[in-house]
Amino acid sequence: MRFWDSSALVKLYVAEPDSTTFKRFADDPEVPLISSFTIHEVQCAFWRKEISGGVKRGAAEILFQSFLRQIERGNFKLIPYDPRVKSRAIGVVRHCYGASRPVMIRSLDALQIASALEGGATEMVSADSRMRGSGILFGLRMMPE
Repeated sequence: MRFWDSSALVKLYVAEPDSTTFKRFADDPEVPLISSFTIHEVQCAFWRKEISGGVKRGAAEILFQSFLRQIERGNFKLIPYDPRVKSRAIGVVRHCYGASRPVMIRSLDALQIASALEGGATEMVSADSRMRGSGILFGLRMMPE
C-alpha cells in the first residue's frame, strides 16, 4: 500500500517544477493512504501558496474544497488518529532520534509516519527530506526514488 505525505499531495493540485513526477504516482489504481492530519497540512500549504503568490488569489479555498471532495468520494483512504497511531508516533520519535544517524523528525511528520505504518503502507510518496529519511528508517520504500 502507498501512503502520500502532504508535501507530495500538494504537487497534485499546485503546478510546481516536479509536479509531473508526482502525478505519475497518482495514476496507481490502488487507493492511496493519507493521515487525518493531512487535511490540515494541505489546507495550510494551499494558503501559504496563496499568500506567497504561488497560486492566484482565492485559489487556496478552491483547491482545498477540491481535495475534501476527493476524500469524500473515497479517492483517498483516511487513517484516523487513534490510540494505536498515538502509541506508534511515540515510538517513531524515539526511533528517529535514537538512530545512529538521528533524523530530526517534526511532530506532525512523526504522526504521518505512524499513520502510514498503522495503515499497512509499504511505500511512501514524499517530497520532504526529513520525512523521506524517517520513512527509510522504518523500511518504507520512498518515492520518487
